[in-house]
Order: sequence, then structure tokens, then C-alpha cells
Amino acid sequence: MTAVVAAIGQSGARRLSVLGGLARFALRALAAAGRLSRTGRWVTLRVLINQIRFTALQAVGLVTLLAAILSFLVIAQTSRQLGAVAPNFFGTIMVVAVIRELGPLLTALIVVSRSGTAIAAEMATNRVLGEVTALEAMGIDPYIYLVLPRMLGAIVSVACLMVLFDGVALVSGYIGANVGSGGMSIGHYSDIVLSTLSAKDVWLTVAKGITFGAAVALFCSYHGLAVKAGPTEIPQAVTRGVVGTIVAIFIMSAAFVAIAA
Repeated sequence: MTAVVAAIGQSGARRLSVLGGLARFALRALAAAGRLSRTGRWVTLRVLINQIRFTALQAVGLVTLLAAILSFLVIAQTSRQLGAVAPNFFGTIMVVAVIRELGPLLTALIVVSRSGTAIAAEMATNRVLGEVTALEAMGIDPYIYLVLPRMLGAIVSVACLMVLFDGVALVSGYIGANVGSGGMSIGHYSDIVLSTLSAKDVWLTVAKGITFGAAVALFCSYHGLAVKAGPTEIPQAVTRGVVGTIVAIFIMSAAFVAIAA
């Protein structure tokens, strides 16, 4: 019994230590923004643009495809299961289920699977090859060059991809409504959805884009830069970063539900 309690305590202590390390890491990344010089701004901007290109632009096709399929399936199945009363629920399903919850979650998971893994692997490789130490020796803050632009890029990318997801989902939902209910005018469909959509849904999308994007960059960068022993730790760092980010995203999503209730 004592061993079990000790094991639980040690596990809790390790998790608290990780949370503390993440908090310090996030504060150092934010503090780095205030130390940007003129030259540092241009370097950060270049890395930021490359990060947005990889994280957002190259994920447009995948996000569009998944948004279209998800929205079509949800609305089409709703129409077939509920029959004539289905149009009364289109607005609630689209706004609450797809736009407010599933859209941000799926978008964040796509970014984690594509860019989160890349960020963690890149950071871990830089640490193992000594590039982080070399930056510090040259007087360059690794947080300015490595962490800050990726955090800003992930925030911008996730927020923009969420908007894209919502737009595609609305269009695909109209197609699904026509297939499932046998025909619906675009005006009627728009009225149903817009009557349910509110300003709260807009700021929730923006807030989730900022927090989910920051979580992707911070968790993956933190675990990547925590590598010390050698190349064998790189895949472990990627796994810890991705799993930690996914858990954090679901916890934050539940917190948004509680706050916005």
C-alpha cells in the first residue's frame, strides 16, 4: 500500500514539475518578445513566415477536405434520422457541434499531427547537434530565434485554419441538408444557421485559435529542447510533446465549455 501511495506521489510530483517547467518556458518565450532588436525582428519575421507557410498554407487542403466531409456527414445523417423535423436542428448542430466544438478540435489535432511533430523533432535535433549551445555562444537568445516565431506562427495558423474550417463546414452542411432533406434553399439554410450563430461563437473561435496554437508550439518546443542524452531521445520527445499537447487541447476545450456555459 505504501509503495502504491509513493508511486502516485512521485507521478504527481513529476507532472507538477513539468507544469512548472512549461510555465517558466512560456514566460521566457513571452519575455523574449520584449528583447527583440531591429535585426532580431527581421530574423524572427522570416522564421515566422516560413512557419505559417508550413503550418497553415500547406494544411489548407487537408483541413478543407476534413471540414467538408465532417459537416456533410453530420447534416446528412441528421436529416435522414430526424426526417421532417431535421431542419429545426440544423442551426444548433452546425453552430454548437461543428463550428464551436468539433471544428476547433479537429483543426488543432491536424496542426499537432503535422506541425507539432515537426517542431518537437526540430527542437530536439537542434539540441542534440549543439545548435542551441552555438546560438547561446554567439549571444543569440534561442527563445527569440527558435521558440517565439514558432509560437506566433502556430497561433496565427490555427486561428486562420479554424476560420477556413468553419467556412467550408457551412457550405458543405448546405449540401448535406439538400441531400438528406430532399431540397432546401440557400436563403432558408442561411437563416437557420445565422439565427443560432452569435458573437460568443466568434470570440470562442478566436480564443481557441490563440490558446490551441500556443499550446502546440509551447508543449512541442518545451519537450524538444528538454532532450539531453542523445538522438535516441528525439522520438521520445516528439511523443511527449504531441501527447501533452493533445491532452492540453481537450482540457482547454472542456474549460471553454464551462466558461461559456
